[in-house]
Amino acid sequence: RLDHLHGCKKEDESKNHIIPGDSHAYHVTSSEMVASQEGATLEIEDLHELIAQALDQISFPATVADPEVQGCPLIGVSPDFVALTQFPTAAILGRNCRFLNDGCHISTSAREGMRCCTRTGKHFSDVVANQRADGTHFLNLLDMRGLIIGKYANTGDEKWVVIAVQEDVSSMEPSEIPFEHVDLMEELAKAIGDALTSSKNIFAHRGTLPAQQEPDVSTESREPFL
Repeated sequence: RLDHLHGCKKEDESKNHIIPGDSHAYHVTSSEMVASQEGATLEIEDLHELIAQALDQISFPATVADPEVQGCPLIGVSPDFVALTQFPTAAILGRNCRFLNDGCHISTSAREGMRCCTRTGKHFSDVVANQRADGTHFLNLLDMRGLIIGKYANTGDEKWVVIAVQEDVSSMEPSEIPFEHVDLMEELAKAIGDALTSSKNIFAHRGTLPAQQEPDVSTESREPFL
C-alpha cells in the first residue's frame, strides 16, 4: 500500500526543511535513504530554486512539479519546454500545467492517470492535446513519474517531486511514438541530484522512485492536477 507515500495524506505545514539527496537511482524501488550529515537541510524555497537552475541546463522539453504544494505547481522548466509551448518561463513557474489544456479535449483516462501520478508517483505516459501560447494545438507525448529527492529533516518523511519529459509527436504515426523516455528520465533525475548535492549542504544518500504498485486513489487528495 502507498498510504505513507506522496500525496495520500494531508499536508503538514510544519515540514519546511528538506534533507536533499542524490536522485540518480531511477529504477530502484527500495525506499532506503541515508543522510551522511545530520542537520544539512534546505528550505523549500531553496530546493525549488536549485531544481529550477538544474532544469535550465536540460536540453530537451522537461518539467518538475511539487505535488506537496497546493495545486501541484511547476517549479522548474527546461528551455526546450519553453520553446515547445511558447510560454515564457515567468508565465509558467508557479502554475499547474493544466493551463496547456485550455481549449483541448483530454480523455477521462488521461486525467485520471495524471492525477494518480501526482498523488502517488505512479508512472504515466500518454499523448495529450496541448495548446501553445499562440493558440495552436499540438500532440504532446507526456511521460511523468515521481522522483524521491530527499527527506524532511523533522519527520523523516520522503520528499518527492513529479518529473516529466515532453515531446511533440504531432507528425508521428502511432507506431512511431516512444512511450518511454528512460534515458532522458535518467538524465533529468541526475541533473536534479547533481544540483542538490553540489549545494553547500553536501551529503550522500540513495534516492528512489516509489515502487510501481497499484495506488490507493480513494484516499483524500489535494487539488486535482487537471
